[in-house]
Amino acid sequence: MAVDNGLLAPLAIFIIAGAYYFLSAQRIINEDFVDASVRQMVGLMYISDVGFNLVASRLSKSKRKKTASKKAPTGTPGLVLNLLPLTDLVGLVCAFEAIRLAGSGFHQTVGGASIPISCLLNVLITGKVFSTGQLTGISIVILGLAVKAKALLDSNDDDDAAGFPAVAVAHVLVSCVGYALRGIAMEYLSDNGVDGRTMTMRMGVTGVAAWGAYTLAFTARDFGAKVIEPFSAASTRVGVIASFSLYASHALSRGIASGTITQIVSLGGATVLSLAQVTRASIIILLSSVAFCGVDERQCLDGYGIASAALVIAGSAYYGNAKSFEEELDDLIDPDVADEMDSVIGEAEEILEELVDLYVEEHGSEPTEDEFLAWTESLKRAGAEAERKVSKKAATPKKATPAKKPKKAAPAKAKETKSKAKETTTARRRSARK
Repeated sequence: MAVDNGLLAPLAIFIIAGAYYFLSAQRIINEDFVDASVRQMVGLMYISDVGFNLVASRLSKSKRKKTASKKAPTGTPGLVLNLLPLTDLVGLVCAFEAIRLAGSGFHQTVGGASIPISCLLNVLITGKVFSTGQLTGISIVILGLAVKAKALLDSNDDDDAAGFPAVAVAHVLVSCVGYALRGIAMEYLSDNGVDGRTMTMRMGVTGVAAWGAYTLAFTARDFGAKVIEPFSAASTRVGVIASFSLYASHALSRGIASGTITQIVSLGGATVLSLAQVTRASIIILLSSVAFCGVDERQCLDGYGIASAALVIAGSAYYGNAKSFEEELDDLIDPDVADEMDSVIGEAEEILEELVDLYVEEHGSEPTEDEFLAWTESLKRAGAEAERKVSKKAATPKKATPAKKPKKAAPAKAKETKSKAKETTTARRRSARK
């Protein structure tokens, strides 16, 4: 799948804005603005998602024409939409817990496992088939992750550390599963007509509600000690304006980055999103080494780290430019046959669009998949019934009207005899008078 031109912009924004919000999150965590148990980063990210989407929705409504309102999805799409926030919440909470336990560099490196995990889940859940080129790119990514993992293990042995951080690894892997499932769910919902803003708002509102409940249960009773006192000390140390700027820019970058996720999924799929996350992670590893190595040795980058980041980025680029399995099949098909197939598909899409427009005219809103299928089935039944009635009417015999007997024409010879007789009679009458 060569990268779609429409995919380049959201990918670039996702990587750049996402890298900043992770680095700014690391800075906020390092400055100890609040106690770690508050889990402020989770709340901040969900609040920024909701706020950003509300502003974007308000701006877009003032610019676009009024369209038919969309009904909430039902059936399987509705169930998937309700489960979507759970996958995102699991991914986000476990990711920041891993950062707290082992550092951002460790999380970003092991988090590259989201690529093979996403591929595996795609195969198991959706039956997706990957091309040789895509598998090659994924293999390069895995090689890069293996290099960094070995470096971390060797570092633990050299420092005589207390074993490998298994708990942190478990949190990262669970986070990868959550994010991979989120990508698959978003791809499915996008294919079923659920717009990105609806998905983002559902995740954001659910996340804010969950974090609010957690805060009431575990933070509210010690709010002064966990929030007010440490925040006051940290803002004094960092500076009030600098603290505000740090939080505001972090929230803005998060909102911008999250707004591109649904675009990436709808244009490129869940695996492309995972590859973008791995690419972003490699950039974060490089930048975090420059920014935080002096205060946190876990962020320092060595030769193994550089090689790992290079391999991961190279593998991601290779995957992004590789043809998909479907495109490889298209290359094997005769061009004339392929053009004919494209023409048939184009006509079918036009008919489908006309049917959707007709549904909107009748019902005043766009249909869900289940509603559209039920409606088309009713049209089929109505058409079959009308055809049956027409056939029955045509097969019913009509009563024959008896034809009038035509008058027999007088024979030609009879006419001539009659004429001659008339002439003879006239002649006799004249001779008698004489």
